[in-house]
Amino acid sequence: MTASTPLVTLSDALPHGTAVAGVGIDLCEISRIRDAITRHGPRFTARLFLAGEIRRAPSSPAYAEHVAGLFAAKEAAMKALGTGMSGVAFCEIAIVRGPGGPPRLALLGRALERARRLSVGAAHVTITHDRRTAAAVVLLLRGEPPAGRQ
Repeated sequence: MTASTPLVTLSDALPHGTAVAGVGIDLCEISRIRDAITRHGPRFTARLFLAGEIRRAPSSPAYAEHVAGLFAAKEAAMKALGTGMSGVAFCEIAIVRGPGGPPRLALLGRALERARRLSVGAAHVTITHDRRTAAAVVLLLRGEPPAGRQ
């Protein structure tokens, strides 16, 4: 530091705010998912995903990276909820999307109960991957839950 460099302290930092109920991030090795799919076949995906979540055919060259991205998003959601894998089952979290739209988070069972306790009213999900790794971030925002989710 030089004399002209300002000293930055905690009092200079922005506050955390109250709009965010939780944030989670997860990385998933695509090769681990590919190996699990090879080893366990459809049983692997049936235990972790709900009907309609996996949108690629198992014959697709991008099937393992697609499943890895969904897996990472579910784990990121568990972290955002503050439960980890011990408090919520994979099938209580769903990653859904419309044609050409962004991924969206659907919560069921204990995941939905936890979200209600946190006053979650909205969520953002982003998924990315390269050849080796899939990653996802889930941001939960406080607010009124959408109609029909009471």
